[in-house]
Amino acid sequence: GPKSAVRLVIPALGVDAPVVQGDTWEQLKRGVAQHLGTGDPGQPGNMVFSAHNDIFGEIFRDLDRLNPGDEVTVYTQAGKFIYVITGTRIVEPTEVSVMDATVGPTLTLISCYPYLVDTQRIVVFAELKK
Repeated sequence: GPKSAVRLVIPALGVDAPVVQGDTWEQLKRGVAQHLGTGDPGQPGNMVFSAHNDIFGEIFRDLDRLNPGDEVTVYTQAGKFIYVITGTRIVEPTEVSVMDATVGPTLTLISCYPYLVDTQRIVVFAELKK
């Protein structure tokens, strides 16, 4: 619908990619995947996006280069929402608590890590710009 994310832009990394709903293998081939049931852009809750780092466009290859204060823009059919990076964590693949719901409007970006090794996950956190 008009509230769903359709495009993700990360200027600091040169990323401009389509967003698809669902994060199955097939959906991840087509762009940045939004985990079903997570928040809508600009709304309270944790909006969780994932993408590959070393295949299918390597969209999230350079997530480790993001710094607090960098901006991420999420587009919908109705407008755009800017999120500001607050931090990064490296976690085990089983650490799914990073996808937990949040009270405020947040964005979580997830990919395999490190590049071409993929034994862990990089998780980048952002909050809606005020």
